[in-house]
Amino acid sequence: MISEIGKLPAKYVDEVFDFVEYLQKKIQHNNDNDAEAYKAMAADTEREQEALEWCNSYFGPVDNK
Repeated sequence: MISEIGKLPAKYVDEVFDFVEYLQKKIQHNNDNDAEAYKAMAADTEREQEALEWCNSYFGPVDNK
């Protein structure tokens, strides 16, 4: 597949690199959004407590030592 890119005229190779840069930024944006969502979820102590209780009821208490 990369060899096909090398066969393109230079102006199109530049477009390929521009698109790759766009995709990298899109991935980073999605990762940033996911990280913020996980932080918000972890900060919700009531939901965290409910999740802990649910896990403990199914799997037993976990020793965090």
